Amino acid sequence: MKKISKACDDYIKIGIQGGIGSFNEEALISNVKFKNYEIKYLYTTEKVLEELESGKIDLGQFAIFNKYGGIVDENINAISKYNFNIIDKYIIKIEQCLLAKNNIDISEIKTIMSHPQGFAQCKGTLEKKYPNLKQIVGRGKLIDPAYLASKLSTGKLSTNISIIGNKTLAKIYHLKIVERNLQDSKENYTSFLLVSKFC
Repeated sequence: MKKISKACDDYIKIGIQGGIGSFNEEALISNVKFKNYEIKYLYTTEKVLEELESGKIDLGQFAIFNKYGGIVDENINAISKYNFNIIDKYIIKIEQCLLAKNNIDISEIKTIMSHPQGFAQCKGTLEKKYPNLKQIVGRGKLIDPAYLASKLSTGKLSTNISIIGNKTLAKIYHLKIVERNLQDSKENYTSFLLVSKFC
């Protein structure tokens, strides 16, 4: 890992493309080498790179590529606007789950919301098991499954909506796991980049 200019005793502020309980948080916690850091949850790659450029965060992290979902589409526009240095790259295994409100029966679910990568990684399973459910990708913060989970748990999303996301979200936001291992392949890996401001 490359060094950054902060002193060893300083807290490093790392902005991530995701919320509490997201795969981005999991990737950072399991791979970051810094002892003193705090996470800023920014939900989108655009916001991560914007705050990195303005100096509001010291480092940024975002998912870049999935073995089955390909390049993370939201990054294409974002990374074309900003210059940055790649500090580190790491890969984690992704297990996608279908999550819903605790008191909702599967027959009441009409819609699935997720990040485009969630749909791409689970395409075959969704076509086979849930062909009648409408698929929606949120805009802005609503593209992030952790943000969707928080809104679903607090009643800000309709109860007939389910989401695709990390099993950790069920515990944090008091949701039920309708189905685990929703991804089409057990060998479902995503690459993440840790970046610093270009200089």
